[in-house]
Order: sequence, then C-alpha cells, then structure tokens
Amino acid sequence: MKNTSKQTETDLQQLIFQSVVLLQRQYLLAEHLIANGETTLAKFEQTVIEGTQSIDSVFAVFNYCWALVDQLDRYRKIAAVVPKLNQKGMEFRAFEAALKSLNKICNQFQHINNHVRNENSGPLLGSVCWVNGSAQFFASLPDIGRSRSAPGIPINTRTGTFRYKFCYVYNDDYYDLGGAMQGMRSFQRFVEAQVALSLDGTTLVQRDHFIAMRVEFTSG
Repeated sequence: MKNTSKQTETDLQQLIFQSVVLLQRQYLLAEHLIANGETTLAKFEQTVIEGTQSIDSVFAVFNYCWALVDQLDRYRKIAAVVPKLNQKGMEFRAFEAALKSLNKICNQFQHINNHVRNENSGPLLGSVCWVNGSAQFFASLPDIGRSRSAPGIPINTRTGTFRYKFCYVYNDDYYDLGGAMQGMRSFQRFVEAQVALSLDGTTLVQRDHFIAMRVEFTSG
C-alpha cells in the first residue's frame, strides 16, 4: 500500500514537472512572437509616417495579431490544467480575467462564415489598433461594396488617455491584447515563484533543450 502511495506521488510530481515545462515553453514561444511582432508594428508605423504604406504591411500586422491570439489562448489552456495550481486563488483569477475573452475571438474565427451577413459597424475581418506615445495606429481590411467604419481605441477626452494600448476590434467588441500579454507575464512570474524546475539537481534552462538539425538522404 505504501509503495502504491509513493508511486502515485512520484507520478504526480512528474505530471507537475512536465506541465510546468510545457507552460514555460509556450510562454517563451509567445514572447518570441511578441518580440518579432513589435518589429512588425514599428515597420508599419514607419511606412505610415513616410506615406509608403501598402497592403503588405497591413497583412503583416493582421498575421501578427492573429498568431498572438492563438499563442496566448494556447498558454491559457495549458495553465488551466497544470496540477496543484489553485484556480480559486487571486493570481489565477486575475490571469483568467485578462485572457478569458481570447476564447471568444477563436470561436468567432472558426465560424466566420456565419458572420458574412451581419449588422456590425466594423469590417468583417475587424481592425488592429495600438498606441505609440500620443499617436494611434490602425490596420484594417475594410469590406468592399458596403459601408463600414474602422473603429479605433476609445480615448478619454478629459484625461487624454487611451482605454487600451493594443487591441483587436471584431464584431464591435474590443479585445485588450496588451492587457492579455501583461496577464500572461504576471501569471508566469507567479508560477515560476511557486515551482522551481530542476533536472538532475541542476536548475532547468529551457534554452538549452532543443533540436535543430538537418538530415540528408542520398542514393546509394
């Protein structure tokens, strides 16, 4: 009976280890995308300032936005199944509040064919909006053949501050991507403070564990 209990505890520890490793890897994947995405947004801003913008720069922004939604939602789903994490705790509830709307975007993407006929004010593919200093930038693919506006981030005219720093507007709903990124980062710091990953007595460094190789087959 004792051996069975010990084995169960060992299995649980292994499950926790693998789950937290997976969560950390997903976090690093998201941060890598965000770093590249910041370059994409900066290039878009420069083309607008120079008056050399093109549809390719809009495509790049949309691809970054949608990839970011996917990465953040994947992180959210992994976090929800990590054993021993208290989902009723303040940290998890704050994290869930910051990212919960992402699932709605993913569902809308999957059923976009049902949204072709709608009464929304914005374009079918939505708009990506962000703030840099006192300027707001927009990227949108407007509907053709029907009048739709390209909504931006609301501003408080009294304080002169924007409601969001970076958001996606779809079906007249605003999705705070900047807030979601900060929610992920705060939660990851919490997890790493709770669970110390080590391998053979040495602190685990994720960047040391990867495969990058080439295999070439030649005819005999």
